[in-house]
Amino acid sequence: MQRRKGIHHVGAALFAGAVALTLFSGTAVSSPQRQALTTITLDTLPIANGLPLTLGINKGFFAAQGLEIKSTTLQSGNDIVLAMSNNQANIGYVGYVPAMIARTSGIPVTIIAASDDEGTSATDNWQDILVKGSSSIQTPAQLAGKTIAVNALKGVGEVVIRAALKKSGVDPNSVNLVAMPFPTMRTALNNGQVDAIWAPEPFVTQGVSLDGDRVVMAPGPVLGKYFPNGCYVARDEWVAQNPTLAKAFQTAMNQSLAYAQAHPEEIIPLLPAGTPSGIHLPVWSSLIDRQQLLQLAQYAKEYGVITTLPNFTKLISGAVVSGKFLQATVGPGVFVTLRLNGSVVKTLPAGSYTISVTDKSAKDNFHLTGKGVNKSTSVAKSQTASWTVKLAKGSYTVTSDGHPKLLSRTITVT
Repeated sequence: MQRRKGIHHVGAALFAGAVALTLFSGTAVSSPQRQALTTITLDTLPIANGLPLTLGINKGFFAAQGLEIKSTTLQSGNDIVLAMSNNQANIGYVGYVPAMIARTSGIPVTIIAASDDEGTSATDNWQDILVKGSSSIQTPAQLAGKTIAVNALKGVGEVVIRAALKKSGVDPNSVNLVAMPFPTMRTALNNGQVDAIWAPEPFVTQGVSLDGDRVVMAPGPVLGKYFPNGCYVARDEWVAQNPTLAKAFQTAMNQSLAYAQAHPEEIIPLLPAGTPSGIHLPVWSSLIDRQQLLQLAQYAKEYGVITTLPNFTKLISGAVVSGKFLQATVGPGVFVTLRLNGSVVKTLPAGSYTISVTDKSAKDNFHLTGKGVNKSTSVAKSQTASWTVKLAKGSYTVTSDGHPKLLSRTITVT
């Protein structure tokens, strides 16, 4: 990745005897402030998921909390967990699966901030299984007996791939998984070293646009819409000794996630130089869907990645808010919908929700009103939007300001 003004530089991280290829990370310094900043060391991954951290630094969110972030890039969440166990970082960006592995294997880490979730289908997901354009593999069933590259064994990739194959009627043990860094996967696929790769952005768009690869499966959405993927963890000991720093990081990180989700156009310039247009960005939210996270833990146990289910009370900080994703769609045509896990919402339990809006109409909009909430997109243009809201008991109205009498309906929150 080329160095650019406003982006923290990329540095190499030596870990476990191998030089980690880096794309996104290095020393990230918040904008200058008069007060002295406290440095937090953070290990991250070379994928687009971690870019809200960069954006938040550039926006001064961390400096406003008195923090300076010094980051290092490793190649897998399991590497990061091991580094943290050796006190090589205060905080780590990892998948939920490595966090569970750590917690259940005697490395006491706690999730102090949520981060990202997968999409709703292969058309909007950012983490997929790719094959060469010329490959005979056309369906998930044809992955049986094939070799798939993942960034680490016993990690997120292994769990979601095997679980999604089983849910799709394919023997989950019929694929051969091999570990390699994300940045080397495209070359391995093009050279025929593997039959398929499981990769996140920007590697998916690079593979499809530059190499002519095809998406043959999006494992996350097969398991559930907005299926949980990544988070920020810290060792229990560090949190106990630095509760103010942990809270400050969570505050700045949550602000960064919300800003990144609402302003995807500001994420694009942070991607590696030459990344093609049309990239599918992760879904960022400060909420954790505990029900889906439990399902992920059960999958991890089923496929031998963990031997026992983690204690969620200890795994997840009490300061992290639980909630679910709602999917709102406007147009094309005269309609407005609000869905939970694919079903149209009529009633909801009170609580916190992240609402992801896809507004494809220039004549209608999405408008949610009720106790403590008044959120809307523009009537005059197509756009995407995202808000995290807290719904209280009572009635809420979903409508379009373009056709309020035609499209209005009531949602009951209990």
